Amino acid sequence: MNYNKAKQEQLRKETAETNFRYNRFLLLRYLLAFFFFTNLYWALASFLSQGYLALIISSFLLVVGGFAVSEHVKLYGDRSNQVELKLHYNRLYHLFQLIVNTYLFLVSITGWGFTWMFPFLNDYFQVRLFIMGIVLVGSGLSWVCLRRIRAISQKKDKHYQYIKEYKRSIS
Repeated sequence: MNYNKAKQEQLRKETAETNFRYNRFLLLRYLLAFFFFTNLYWALASFLSQGYLALIISSFLLVVGGFAVSEHVKLYGDRSNQVELKLHYNRLYHLFQLIVNTYLFLVSITGWGFTWMFPFLNDYFQVRLFIMGIVLVGSGLSWVCLRRIRAISQKKDKHYQYIKEYKRSIS
């Protein structure tokens, strides 16, 4: 009977540590899902309004985002602390998203190409201001993700400290 109880306790500790490790990436996962659905809606609206340039750009972001999602799936249960290479597509995705957002911000400011990027919207100043706001928020979120990825890679994130404290407490 004690063997089963000890085995259950060991399993509980391993599961807790796995969840601690996986929660390091919680913000990255949620923001990746947010960007995925935002780009999906942009792609669908572009397709329905025959805006093929916007469709190509949003589809590219969806594909790279898919690779980033697959990295998160592989990270569950990974016990290594070396995650630099395991967040490669996440880093690339957020860099691409930041570049696209910068381009969309410039398009919104100048109005040049606005109907190509947003063929489903009217080119009014108020609409362009709204798009600028959305793009600025998206840029900020991508920047936050890039900083989080760097902190995780350098083991300077709070969750890594929690993992170390947890390991010390159960030893």
